Amino acid sequence: MALENKEVDFRAWLTRILKNWYWFVLSCVIIGSIGTWRYFSTTKKYLVDAEITLSEKDAKSMLPQAELMNVLGFGGGAAVEDEMQIMTSRDLMLQVIDKLDLLTEYRKKDGLKWKGQYPGRDLSVVYPSAFLDTTQRTTKISIKVRKNDYLVRVKYGRFMRSRHKVKDLTEPFETCATTLRFDIHKTDAVEVGDCYYIKTTPRLPLVNLYREIYQVAKVKKESNVIVLSTMTDMPSRSRDFIRELIALYNSESVRDKTIMAQNTSAFLDERLVRIEKELAEAEQEEVRYLEANGIVDLDEEAGLFLQENAEFRKQLVEVETQLNLVQFVMEFVKDDNNKDQLIPANLGITDPALIALITEYNYLLLNKMRIERSASGVNPVLNQMNSRLNMMRSNVIATMQSVRETLLIAKNDLDKRFYLADEWREDAPAQIKQYKEVVRTKLMKQKLYLFLYEKREENALSLVAAIPPAKIIAAPQFNPNPLSPNWKYYVLACLFFGIGFPFSIMILHDMLSTRITGNLRDLEKRLEIPLAGVVAHDKGGAVVVRDGESSVSAELFRTLRTNICFLQPTEVKSPVVLVTSSVNDEGKSYVASNLAASMALLGKRVVLVEMDFRKPTLATYLDLSSQGHLTNYLSAEVDALDNLVVGSSMNKLDIIPAGVLPPNPSELLQSGRVAALFGELREKYDYVVVDSAPTALISDTFLLSSLVDMTVYVVRTNHTTFDMIDFVNQINAQQRLPKMLAVLNGVDAKRVSYSWAQQSKKWWQIL
Repeated sequence: MALENKEVDFRAWLTRILKNWYWFVLSCVIIGSIGTWRYFSTTKKYLVDAEITLSEKDAKSMLPQAELMNVLGFGGGAAVEDEMQIMTSRDLMLQVIDKLDLLTEYRKKDGLKWKGQYPGRDLSVVYPSAFLDTTQRTTKISIKVRKNDYLVRVKYGRFMRSRHKVKDLTEPFETCATTLRFDIHKTDAVEVGDCYYIKTTPRLPLVNLYREIYQVAKVKKESNVIVLSTMTDMPSRSRDFIRELIALYNSESVRDKTIMAQNTSAFLDERLVRIEKELAEAEQEEVRYLEANGIVDLDEEAGLFLQENAEFRKQLVEVETQLNLVQFVMEFVKDDNNKDQLIPANLGITDPALIALITEYNYLLLNKMRIERSASGVNPVLNQMNSRLNMMRSNVIATMQSVRETLLIAKNDLDKRFYLADEWREDAPAQIKQYKEVVRTKLMKQKLYLFLYEKREENALSLVAAIPPAKIIAAPQFNPNPLSPNWKYYVLACLFFGIGFPFSIMILHDMLSTRITGNLRDLEKRLEIPLAGVVAHDKGGAVVVRDGESSVSAELFRTLRTNICFLQPTEVKSPVVLVTSSVNDEGKSYVASNLAASMALLGKRVVLVEMDFRKPTLATYLDLSSQGHLTNYLSAEVDALDNLVVGSSMNKLDIIPAGVLPPNPSELLQSGRVAALFGELREKYDYVVVDSAPTALISDTFLLSSLVDMTVYVVRTNHTTFDMIDFVNQINAQQRLPKMLAVLNGVDAKRVSYSWAQQSKKWWQIL
């Protein structure tokens, strides 16, 4: 049963939509026109992208030290993500914007669209020298080329506007923003009727905008390949922007590496000069010692001794090498002249804590150098970084001192072990021991010299072979097929909204409506009494049922007559049918008149009695003569019933009008003459149709409930409210009127279907 109801509801909605098809067509036409205008007025946007790789191998080839390379961000994983952030940093973005002169955007009207002009343009705006550096508001300029002048409109910020008629654009003129003038680059291209739009955005908002529209993402999570892309209506500008951004990123990265390599080279050169002098002195000391002691060859004599103590000597040399390296770096750091220089980090110091601290210091100093190149004036960030650098410099010195003390302790320990191992040679000549010290000093200086020389060559090689970290895999390019606007999306959207808008209006109307409509299924759901029929409006007059009449209205009343005759009590010889409604203007008199006329067409004797004493309208409605007054009969002023009856144009149909308005209608209806009246009418007529007063306004109708056999309750489309339907259900539940049937009045005769009785079977089920 629930499935059947759902199908019927769908059919009712489909019928309603088909009946109002023109609203859907009109909505689709209007929204389609708006969508077409929107489509052709929207500038096409293209996808511009480039693929680059940040190779870990290339980064290591430039700087052999892995720790320093990781700090600088050259490598896979998190290092690539750090470089992605650097690539879209504000400083790099701002440098690209300034280099390509993108603070001001130029567009020209082409039909319905504003097409961007880049790189060539017809004209350009010239601001005062300091305007672009100091402005904090967006400046929008529109220019319309007219026959004798130029119409220039300027909007500065949200509220400041000015309008100017300019004879010559190349001459300066005052606006709400500043003094402006224009350079016309292509005189032939500027014609009468052309419109230009110029927009100048402050640096910081424009940088933030570019950081949003230019997206940087990895191709894969583990990959070093990244994609730099954007959606734009000026693909040439975006290609240049991406190309310049990559070039500037590479330039900045190579510059940082070059600075570090140059500082390391200067440090190594200075240390090599010192070690070279010390090595020469050690060699001269060895020669002097041999000459002074008359020794020619100590290899055979000292072979055994050197073999036994080789391991101790090796360890001691390494410790002393570290001591010298730490001492060199400590002297470099303590020198105030080197305060802003990078600390050499690739000299061979083995202490991991010291290496990490030096690397962190160099990374912070490099960032400071980057900011100093782009910053101007007092920068609070630089002050914070200087404070942090000073603190870290102190930590480096303290760590070096700690490392030096540790190395000294290790050296003393090795010395003790060396001399303990050599105790068994106490009888060795003193000159051998002294010679051993001389040789050890020379070897230490020689090894240190070779080590520093090798590092200098590696550093020089890295300085010459500085490879840019970002390699372009796919150059910036754009897809010739625009991604926006998508005509398929516009067509689907127009169809959706074109069909959905009227449908939504219908649903909203039903949700907000408080009155019944011509939907029989909806009315049946609300009514608790059978729906005996529907009647339609007709412009043919008050009575539409006539002999030989076959209009839709007449046929509907015949159907109503058939249903009422089927439902009338079989034990009653001459039934009295009461016709009433909830309020005025629901058509009860129209239904009563035509119902009585349709019964008379069956050859039955029918009388139509008007008992709406408070607002009698039947005589005027049917254009009757003033003969007969029911109120006079009930008040005992008239005794004969025949004097009340007014004949009609239809045979066997008599009418008894109410007459004049009485002062006591309720008392008249409760008098004994009312029962006598109905008894006499039952004997004389086959059907008695009573047109009574509305039930929701007065209680006169309920006084007749015991005298009538069935009640025809009239409801009207777009007039009867849902509250009145609830009132009808309440009357039926309380059995205040006998055998109630509902009639829907006011349906459109052109849209009435003869199958309404098949769709409305509820009243049959109640029988």
